[in-house]
Amino acid sequence: MANNVEKTISKEELKKQFIEILHNDFQTNPDEADDKQVYEALSKIVVGILKKKRRKFTVNTQSAGKKKVYYLSMEFLMGRSLKTSLYNLEMNVQAKEMLKDLGISINGIYEQEPDAGLGNGGLGRLAACYLDALAADGYHATGYSICYEYGIFKQKLEDGWQTELPDNWLPGGSVWLVPVPTKAIEVRFDGELKEYWDNQYHCVTHENYTSVMAVPYDLFVSGYGSEAVSKLRLWKAEMASFDMPFFNKGDYAKALSKNIMSQAITKVLYPNDNHAEGKSLRL
Repeated sequence: MANNVEKTISKEELKKQFIEILHNDFQTNPDEADDKQVYEALSKIVVGILKKKRRKFTVNTQSAGKKKVYYLSMEFLMGRSLKTSLYNLEMNVQAKEMLKDLGISINGIYEQEPDAGLGNGGLGRLAACYLDALAADGYHATGYSICYEYGIFKQKLEDGWQTELPDNWLPGGSVWLVPVPTKAIEVRFDGELKEYWDNQYHCVTHENYTSVMAVPYDLFVSGYGSEAVSKLRLWKAEMASFDMPFFNKGDYAKALSKNIMSQAITKVLYPNDNHAEGKSLRL
């Protein structure tokens, strides 16, 4: 199925949206904007188009009574979204010419985007290819994974030894993540189960647990020459509540301890498991 995005957004319309975002979101203009601002402004336009296409495709899929595909993986090695999305949406020529008219090279803008730290190897690349291919073939697909803050690590040699450093990809990659706080879900860890009978009914309650909020973020994946758009829903662990009594007593470490533990769940892709805490975190 041919993509019709090139018929609905011209170079001039693209330029208009681009300049508006620079003005409204960054309080700047094309002459003064740096490469990072240009990258984020262009990315926001693409994200808006992908969201609109996904909504339309979802409505059409449901109206036609077609099935939907769901894929769960611990990692999705998505790479960089801007260049791929512009190509799949057949907007790469318009974007290149629009920026050229403003005296900006698109190749330098592409380099502003980090690789999404959501995968590490073959498993993640396979999962990413599934989402791309399913969209290209017109299937309604949704992937599920974790929104790793650091994900894959950077490697550095120090005195001949390999050193692992965190890969802080979110400052440049967060523009592709659409938060969906209304879909947040409480997840309970630890504690104990207690059983009792109530009017001949067997009841079970979960007590003394640690509560963590799983907050979803959506990343949209385009497919070439198709009206379909896949969605990757990524879950980020956040603190469910703030312990005000401990904070007011001056015990700040105690007040924030639950927050630290909850955030550790989605810090890195594969935490070291050569100790008990690491094994528990992986699980």
